[in-house]
Parts: sequence; C-alpha cells; structure tokens
Amino acid sequence: MLNIPQTIMRPARYTGNEPGRVMKDPGDVDLRFALCYPDVYEIGMSYYGHFLLYELANSVPGVWCERCFAPWSDMDGHIREKGLSLCTLESRTPLHRMDYVGFSLTYELNVTNVLNMLELGGIKIRSGERTDGPVVIGGGPLMLNPKQYERFFDLIVVGEADEVLLKILTVAKSLKGMKRAGLIEELSGLEGVYSPLFPKERIKRLYVKDLDAVYHPVTPPIPVVGSVHNRLNVEISRGCGNGCRFCLAGFGYRPYRERSVENICRIIDEGIGNTGYEEVSLLSLSSGDYSGLFDVMEHVRNNHRGISISLPSLKIGSIGEYEIGVIGSVARTGFTFALEAATGELRSMLNKDIDLGMLFRQLPLLKQYGWKRIKLYLMLGFPWEKEEDFAAVREVLLPFKKEGIEVNLAVSPFVPKPHTPFQWLPMDDESVLQEKMRLLKGLLKGRGARIKYRDIKLSMIEGVLSRGDERLSGLFEYLFQKGARLEAWRESFRFDLYEQWFEENGLSMADYTGGRKPDGPLPWDIVDSGISDAFLEDEYRRAVAGERSIDCYSGCAGCGLQCRTDRRAEEQKVRGAEEQKSGRTEDAKYDIRPTIYDIRNTKKFTFRYGKYGDSRYIGHIDAMNILLRIFRASGIRIRMHGRYHPLPRIKLSEALPVGIESICELIEVETEEGTHIDQACIKAMNRLLPKGMKIYEHVEGSLEETAKDFSYILVAEGYTNVGTARWKEYGKRSFFIWQGKGIKQMWQQGQFARIVKTPTGRIHGI
Repeated sequence: MLNIPQTIMRPARYTGNEPGRVMKDPGDVDLRFALCYPDVYEIGMSYYGHFLLYELANSVPGVWCERCFAPWSDMDGHIREKGLSLCTLESRTPLHRMDYVGFSLTYELNVTNVLNMLELGGIKIRSGERTDGPVVIGGGPLMLNPKQYERFFDLIVVGEADEVLLKILTVAKSLKGMKRAGLIEELSGLEGVYSPLFPKERIKRLYVKDLDAVYHPVTPPIPVVGSVHNRLNVEISRGCGNGCRFCLAGFGYRPYRERSVENICRIIDEGIGNTGYEEVSLLSLSSGDYSGLFDVMEHVRNNHRGISISLPSLKIGSIGEYEIGVIGSVARTGFTFALEAATGELRSMLNKDIDLGMLFRQLPLLKQYGWKRIKLYLMLGFPWEKEEDFAAVREVLLPFKKEGIEVNLAVSPFVPKPHTPFQWLPMDDESVLQEKMRLLKGLLKGRGARIKYRDIKLSMIEGVLSRGDERLSGLFEYLFQKGARLEAWRESFRFDLYEQWFEENGLSMADYTGGRKPDGPLPWDIVDSGISDAFLEDEYRRAVAGERSIDCYSGCAGCGLQCRTDRRAEEQKVRGAEEQKSGRTEDAKYDIRPTIYDIRNTKKFTFRYGKYGDSRYIGHIDAMNILLRIFRASGIRIRMHGRYHPLPRIKLSEALPVGIESICELIEVETEEGTHIDQACIKAMNRLLPKGMKIYEHVEGSLEETAKDFSYILVAEGYTNVGTARWKEYGKRSFFIWQGKGIKQMWQQGQFARIVKTPTGRIHGI
C-alpha cells in the first residue's frame, strides 16, 4: 500500500489503480516498456495517442507496457528529498529498470519535463553517455523537426507511431540479450526510425494508409482523478484536407483518411460498454468534414440514450441543423469554431475557406437549443495584416451580440511551423505583437465578448522552438539545470531563463523567429514529409498573391503524396442543408427534441461502498464520478433532471477527507421503474471499480433510511497513547475508536498510520 504524504496535492494521480489498466506478471513477459507522457496525469490521461499506444503495445504477446507521467512540483520534491525513483504506475518499477522508455512529445514547452523524468527515473539525460539501462525513444508531432531533441534520445520515430510500434516491439523482443549499441543500430534500420548514434541522411515520415486496418482503443484506463477531457475519445478521421497554410497538423498529418462508419459505431458501442462514459468525443482535425457524420450521430442517438456527443474541432459552415440539434438534445457540449481571420481577403491568403454567413444564420438555432456562448479562435501577426482586418472582428461579433449569444474569443499570435507553406515567414517581433493586441483590445472594448489573449512571451518561445536546430539542445539542458519544470503551466514559465541563455551564447531569438529563404537549407530537411518542396513553395506564392487552392475533398491538390482514394471522391455536402434553386442553402427540418427523462415511476437504491488501500486517495467527487460510470456501464438507468445539461438524481454521505479509509460510504441513486439489481450485477460492477473500491451491499430505499452510526478507528504504530485516549490492542497494532468531530484535523496531525471509518461496533481492516 502506498504511503503518500498529506502535503501532496491530488495523490490519486500516483496510485495507478484505474479500471482498465493492464496488469501482467513480470516473470511472464520478455520485454517491459514504459510509455511516458511529459505532463501531469490529468493532461496525459486526456491524450488519445497515449491510450492508443498503451493498448497497442500491450497487445503484443510477451510485452508489458506501463504508464508514467510527469510529477507535480510537490511530488518531484518528495522523490528527490527521499532519494526515490520515478516509477511506472502499474508495477511501480523505477524507469531505469525498464527495457524501453518512450516519450510522446506534443508540445515544445514539455521538453524540460522529459529531462526531469529521465533524471528522476535514474537515466542519464544524454544519449551518448548511456552505456546501459533502457533504450530511450522519442516520438510525437515534435519529431517532424527532430534535430534539437536528438541529444536526449537513443531512437526517434518520425510520423505516426501506430504504424511502426508493433514492429519495434516485435524486433526488440527477438533481439533480447543483444548488446545495447547493436540493438539500437538494428532498430534504427526500421522505416521511419533513426538513431542520432547512427545517423541517416533523410527519414521518411510514417503514416497509416488505412485507419480501419489499425487498432483503436476500446478499453482505456479510466482516470481516478478528473482528467481535462473525461469522455470516450473516438478518432473518426486523421489528417485534414482543407489546406490552411499556417497549420502544421494539417500538413504534418496528411493525407486525409477516414475510419468507416461501421467501425466507428462498433468502437462506440464497445467503448461505452467498457467505460460507462456519458459523452463521446468524435476526434478529428475538422469533425464536420467527416463524410459519415450524420450516420454516426444517428447511431449514437438511436442506440445510446442520454449519451452526449461533442465535436471538438469545427470548420465554420461544416455542420447543419441536424448536428446542432443532436448535440443540443442531450447535454450541450461546447462549440468551438476556427475563425482565424475576420476578412475574406486575409482568409484567402491563409487558404481558410469558411462560410460565415451560414454560421450567422444558425445563431437562432443555437439559441433555441440552449447555447448561451460559443468559442472562436482568432490569429494575429500575419505579415499582410491591415488595420481593417482588426476592425472587421467587430463586425463578426455583432450578429452574436444581437442574438444574445456570448462569444469567448481566443486570440493567439501566428507562429510559423515547419513543413507548411508558411515555414519561411518571419514571426512578428514582441513589440509589434503587443501593439497589434493593444489595437484589437481597443477596437473590441464593449463588444460583448470575453477575450483571452495568449501570452506573447510564451508565443515567442514557441516561435523559437518550432523552427529550432541542434544548438537548442543546450538551451533545454540549461533550462533544466536552472530548475525549469512544467513550463506549459503559466505559473512555472520563466521567460528570463531563455533570455539569459541566448545572451550567454551570443545568439538572438530573432535568429529563429526571422524569415527564411525558400531556396535555403532548413533544420527539418532531414525529414521527408512526403509533401514536395515545389508544392509548399507554390502555396507560399499563392498566399502572397491572395489566391486560394483546392481542398483535398474536392479534388487532388497535388501536394506530392499521391494519396487519392475512392473514399470521399464525391462532392461533400453538409447534412441537414438542402440546396434551393437559387443556390442558397436552407436547413432541412428534423424532429430533434431534447431528451426527456421520465420522472414518474422511479425507485431509490442506496449502495454501501468502501475506499481502502490506495483508493483512499481518490477524492469525494472523483469517487462519485467513478460510481456513476460503472452504474451506466452496468445498464442501470439513473433518473436525470435538467433540460440542457441533465444531471443525475443522487445523494452522497458526507465527504470523506482524502487519505482516510472507509467501509461505510453511501450513495443513493434514483432509477427508472423496473430496475433490478442483484448480486451478479454487484459483482459485475465491482470488477469495473479501481482496486481498493468495492460495493458491499445495496438496499431499496433512501440514504436517510439506510444510514447507520459510524466510528473512526485510529491506527498507530509506535504510539502508546495520544492525549488521554484509551488504546486497545488488535494483533500487533494499537488503535482507539473515535466518535467525535474534527477527524480531518486529527488526520492532518500525521500521528496515525491509518484512519478507517466503520459502522459503530465493528473493527475492520486494520
């Protein structure tokens, strides 16, 4: 059982006892792989790619893949103070004792977390200094420009890892026992993989050809601490065919590929049954462009009553009345639209083809279904901007204000990215960006929008790192030595450390944020993305001329990938929009009404459950959410209340302080008439609970009718008395029974090894 200090925030992050985790006997496996995400648990457990690789790796016979996340600063300090090692969650094995350690790098400001996790795990930071221990692998979107990260990894994967991970693990298993250098050299021969120790002239980016032919997770570990995106993530497509010239994701994940409707529906059915999630997120770079969106939403609507749908990324004009109605009929998940620029002229330069008029026409419908606010993304800092581009933002906001819908406007500076047509453009200086933001703030004052401006200093560093070279390896080491950690969190970001390093090394940030010559060498030339340089240069010229290019849905843009398939060959239309003779589109009428929950003929059940062992670190709200998920997964229909964001009818016993165990927690649920719960159902639910949580019994009736007197058993080791309390003996341990108030304060004194809440008169589990 873990013993986490009471000073550690959210201790359940470190327990690794989630439902859905994969446990294997270390003696029965040939290869052990630590899959690391260089940010805290709540962020990593929301990342689809992490679940995908975790389940995929564990599907290989003889391989055990375990998870590891960056510790928060308090746990970091505890590990260092006690001389401990950063361990995997599943088996609590130090990283230096694993065979392979892999990192997914998705954001530049997480690189210092990689170095910190390596050091905490007992692994040398530099690849060239490692003579033994695990092979360290780096992958993820940042590896499309890998030179600045080479110093820290033995192997680097360029492109989509699910295309090559099985090969890496299978080959590695067959080479078990080979000397480290030979092993690295052998694995670096795989397509899309290279080692800085055995350089290649060029590395071809890997991508999956057919999404239906690769694995999709259906039994992900369910977070025991509320993650950022607590829902079932289903990838419906990969890549994007819109061709926005500033977007690395759009070009770095080409070509556009879709998963079939049949496969997606199967994944949703299995995923909801395995997890009990109440929301399905249809993942895509542009969800509204998926050709089978109507059919998938119909499947969820008809087969999973009460399950809400979210579309996390939307092109303006890509959805119609049907999609809005279905999303609004259960629980209103948020709508986020990428505006990027307010004038058609500037959007033509960006190749951003959107239908603002269609969005404006849909505002009454959004209001009808209960939306009071939506989110828009806006970028500034493009070299062709004029003052009228900023003034036009006011005009865009006016229809929302008239309709009574609030806009959350997120404004971010443009950051040039590699492998895009804008990779040669300069980034505006900090002072210029400050002036542009000042201008925009003045123009939008009193316009009824909540505006969030991205930190310009943060964006400047993103601009430096996104087009970095091998010299920046020294920057990461310097930042790490100066204590930089968790830099993606605003309170931890230190711009002054970057300034110091550049000054000490005789370099300027402008060396990296400045413009590049189209015919000059680039640090990321080592990566063959599959997109031709001629295409990128032509797109760059078309941007300057204000010309739009064809998207991949309408025809082949000629980028060089030669990926055209029969799927999506036909012209796409938004479902729910019927074309009239005039050419104008008008939303077709659908009978989509909010889900109404029958409030009659219900009955109440009260469950007694326990939290003990490592699950004592799960907080009150997190425990409630875990129980609600397993009720849903077990087919128990709970009465809901509320129209636009329905909530379950439940009651809970008084919140238990984190760290205190209990065998007499209560939760009351109001269910539909006809609900039958027997011991087989309870056993099935217990199989879905985290280790250390258990449902003991259930009765038909309210919480008040079921509640009994309880006491706290305070267990100590090495104490004979506390104050005037009379101690009793149980085996070799001393304890006394407390029935008063102030149990949280007593626990925080730190004098007790354990405190267990039990029904009065029972001694249990001490």
